[in-house]
Amino acid sequence: MSTIRKSGIYENISKKRWEYWLVKNNEIKIMVSWLQWGSSEEQYKEWEENCLITKAG
Repeated sequence: MSTIRKSGIYENISKKRWEYWLVKNNEIKIMVSWLQWGSSEEQYKEWEENCLITKAG
């Protein structure tokens, strides 16, 4: 998995899932949500939209 530097969706290859991370600064990094790779495209889009709403709100 790549280094988490900013808020966003990252792929966690070892756990086979997407993760949404919220980064406040270099020391505060919170995994807010995750979705397994076997999910449907519709589930992914809904999850991604919910993540973006979380970030904006």
